[in-house]
Amino acid sequence: MGYATADVSFSRRVNLIFRFSYTFPFFMASVCGSLFAYLFYEPPLHVVVLMPVVVLLLAVFVNFSNDYFDHRSGVDKIRFSEKEEMMKAMDSKLLKKIYWEGNPFDNGLVSDKQGKIIMAALVGISVVLAVPIILHGGWIVAVFGAAGIFLSYFYTAPPLDLGARGLGEADVAVSFFMLVFCSFYVANVDFDWGTFAFTGVFDIEILVFAVIVGTLVGMMRLTDSMSGQEAHIANGEKSISVRFGIDGAVRMAKVLIIFVYVMVALMVYFNPLYALLFLTLPLMLKAWRTMNEKGEHWRLKIPPFFFGTAFLTEVLFIIAATVKFLFDVGSLF
Repeated sequence: MGYATADVSFSRRVNLIFRFSYTFPFFMASVCGSLFAYLFYEPPLHVVVLMPVVVLLLAVFVNFSNDYFDHRSGVDKIRFSEKEEMMKAMDSKLLKKIYWEGNPFDNGLVSDKQGKIIMAALVGISVVLAVPIILHGGWIVAVFGAAGIFLSYFYTAPPLDLGARGLGEADVAVSFFMLVFCSFYVANVDFDWGTFAFTGVFDIEILVFAVIVGTLVGMMRLTDSMSGQEAHIANGEKSISVRFGIDGAVRMAKVLIIFVYVMVALMVYFNPLYALLFLTLPLMLKAWRTMNEKGEHWRLKIPPFFFGTAFLTEVLFIIAATVKFLFDVGSLF
């Protein structure tokens, strides 16, 4: 299975290779943390701007390296052997445009050699852009960055291959928690290069929101794994859905959905404006019904609901936090 170059426009080809639509939750998670810091504290503007850019590049690297190692293991070739059926399962033209159509290495859009060069370039550019952030935050930034690269690279890379060992969901959840909270924390770090000591800012509000985002994206990984169950089994992988079965994974997803909205209620306790986050409920209720009904292609239909919920949650948080800031400013006059 492959693409003829003439059959794919340049912009579509680039998106199929780098999966930019899948980087939105990564980028927006960092925007949430850094913007919250900028609105309610006094971090340097250049750090606030650079962090989401670096995260965006690393997100592209995560997705691309994931594709590379899944191509090398052969799991995606098995999973996408029935791509036409997967596309039929999409409910809208929009989903068809943003949803993944298969591994770009398997599809012939990029070679293994090109992939290695691209991965090295993405990491190199990210490191260069991260220098001003490191100068601002010192060694704690390097520690957070190293942890993030470790979790993202070994998500699928050998010898750890965390996703194949049943740790993919936890890896993703922790990574996205870090994207939100560490972006906030690093923006507000006060580092002394003379003593190498630092002080940071703790905020329970952004911490709880980071837990929400981490949980939602962890569920996105869980349900996406369910959609590729047969491929994971054939490749000897032990994802959560393989270990506990599809029914067990569904029960786990439902428990986590309830947990997320308990956390959302806690956000509303902090400020009523965060009730906006409940606007994601229709998507989750539709996912819940789809999991209950188990209709045709149901396992292929549910991951986009969790993708949409995670992304919309981040957008709604930005709106709520901005309005909250404007109200706080207005109260000063």
